[in-house]
Amino acid sequence: MRTVGLGFVMFANCVCGAQQNTPPVIPTPQGAQQDSGKQISGSLPALFTKINESDPLIRAGQKAGLLRQAQKTLPFVVLVDDAESYLYALSQWEGMARFPILWDDGSVESRENNARFVRAYKPEHVLSLKDDGGWAFPDDADGRSEAIDRAIGKALNEQQSDWRPVLRSLREQGIVSPGIVLTDPSEQAWAGAAALSAGRYQAIGYMRRPARPHEKLDVELATQIENQAILLARSTGASWNAMGDEIDAITLAMNTGTTIQTGPGKNDRFATSDRIGRHGSNGIGERWAYCGQLIGNESQTVYRAMCALFLEIDQAFVWDGYPAGRPWSFYDGSQAAQELEDKDMRVESHDLPRNTIDDWYLRLVRPIGDGEGGPGSSLLMLMNSKGSPWRFDLEGGQSEEGYSGDVPMLRVPALLHLVHSYSLYRPTNRNTVGGRLLERGVYAYVGSVDEPFLNAFVPTPDVAKRLAGGVSFAAAVRHPEFQLWKIAVLGDPLITVGTAGQRIDAELAIDTLVDLDDRLKQRLQDEEFAGAISDLVLLGRDEDASRLAIALMNDKAEAFTPEAALAAMGALQRAGYFVEMVDCYERLGSEGRADGMMQDLLWLVSPYVLARGEQDASLRARTEALLRSSLRSRQEIRDAERLAMQLRKRSLDAALGVLESLRADLSESQRAQLDRAIARVRR
Repeated sequence: MRTVGLGFVMFANCVCGAQQNTPPVIPTPQGAQQDSGKQISGSLPALFTKINESDPLIRAGQKAGLLRQAQKTLPFVVLVDDAESYLYALSQWEGMARFPILWDDGSVESRENNARFVRAYKPEHVLSLKDDGGWAFPDDADGRSEAIDRAIGKALNEQQSDWRPVLRSLREQGIVSPGIVLTDPSEQAWAGAAALSAGRYQAIGYMRRPARPHEKLDVELATQIENQAILLARSTGASWNAMGDEIDAITLAMNTGTTIQTGPGKNDRFATSDRIGRHGSNGIGERWAYCGQLIGNESQTVYRAMCALFLEIDQAFVWDGYPAGRPWSFYDGSQAAQELEDKDMRVESHDLPRNTIDDWYLRLVRPIGDGEGGPGSSLLMLMNSKGSPWRFDLEGGQSEEGYSGDVPMLRVPALLHLVHSYSLYRPTNRNTVGGRLLERGVYAYVGSVDEPFLNAFVPTPDVAKRLAGGVSFAAAVRHPEFQLWKIAVLGDPLITVGTAGQRIDAELAIDTLVDLDDRLKQRLQDEEFAGAISDLVLLGRDEDASRLAIALMNDKAEAFTPEAALAAMGALQRAGYFVEMVDCYERLGSEGRADGMMQDLLWLVSPYVLARGEQDASLRARTEALLRSSLRSRQEIRDAERLAMQLRKRSLDAALGVLESLRADLSESQRAQLDRAIARVRR
């Protein structure tokens, strides 16, 4: 990476060394913090030694936090769209001097995630890289692992083609990253694994995934993963087999089963991420490391890794859906919010009496999170509810059930702790609560794969206190004394609350980089409006994207194509143009209206739009017609009931007709659900 800017050049020489055999030096961060309340000073090796005197359960978070504080972040984001360009971009990191890389796979979810990261990171430039730099990514697993190793080695030290000598040199200085990364180079999660290995100076190992993500692991398959993790930990030369030693975290970056089935019974289902890092047959022994599982395709796992490495948690959203009294009061959202506010975090809190399902629907008109933080601002979400894989239950309202489509859109990326049964039962299925929240941009998630019982979750105030105190993500959300159970951790286990390093000025000298600002200007000149709106969204300019979309709808309707509408819908919600979203939705075309995220956006803003429609009959009628034609998969009855509640203000027959039209296609159990909905509408 050739750079300009004297401060960066001096730092790069310090980190990378002038000769190949020069040991890398990681500078000590200014004002380093051992925890959120106490600053410590000294060289980084001395700080690592000092940390070893603290509580064993918090050492990993303290070390990971120090390494993140020491990094230098560059003021731009690079977008790639293939493996070769991604490896090339990753190889351009220079030790602790890094820039975020995002992978655009062309999907709506990918664009929304990438834009979400940009809004949080607030770069000076967003750059598109159409260059592989001569990198190859073969089809075979061995060739791929060699390419990944080479890219990580170059990222840690530009004069190396292997990461192992770099980590050995650091270990000789007394600096050992507290984690390891295990992945399968032949499937998609390798991309996030490579970033977390390079970004946290973690050893990376490879194995063939034992099962596909929708399949449950058995005892033998889970043991295969555990054995590979142990071999990788041993290979580092670091101490690893007890909590509080040098290796205390495992990132399982692999699209394999998130659940283990150890026997025929329902209670024999456990979380894979709770099994890995435990001694003994089937994990019945002591824990030696906390595990987080990174799942998803290349775009998703890269997004989740970059959020973990480059964003700082400085705001929180707390929703306590539980009633008063024990045992629910142990999970009190207001107390959790107070813990975070005491650490100067911006908090939006919802608790009794404003935590009903009706309050929920009204709040979801707007995205969660704000843009008021500095560069790198992200969100902590702490939520409590009851329910199942497909729904969550809150108090109040005609029906207390919300479904997976009724979870919030996020303005910025979020880390989530959700006290709820089954939310991660099938996290790759968007019709589950967990699947939908991951689609929305949650980059790290704690939830249950089965019925865990309430006390399996660490009380919400304790989670808030631990995270605010610098405890690593995976350690903060687990009871240290619990045996193998049903709580899953998805994402980087070493995420901590605290600074993500110092931002410095530098440039990336690659001739094929395209600045999105320049591309935007050209697209506007060429009247390529769909691409222009998409670029504005990726640049974090939602207001400008919305104004362009509205101007086209009003004055140049023929140029506002379904592709332009697809790019504009999310921006219109974030900018507050809820009524205009109806106009936009009408222009999506049949394919766009079938897109699940577009349907969710319409339903989320519908309470506001229908309220406005009370004074505008045309708007009301158009919105009701669109909602009726956009009932969502696996929640058709609930959506139809919500629409019927609106229609009965004018015609009970019309309201009941919406519900009765579903009957012929329903199963017997679904018809019973339909009858209950009809009874509520008749009241």
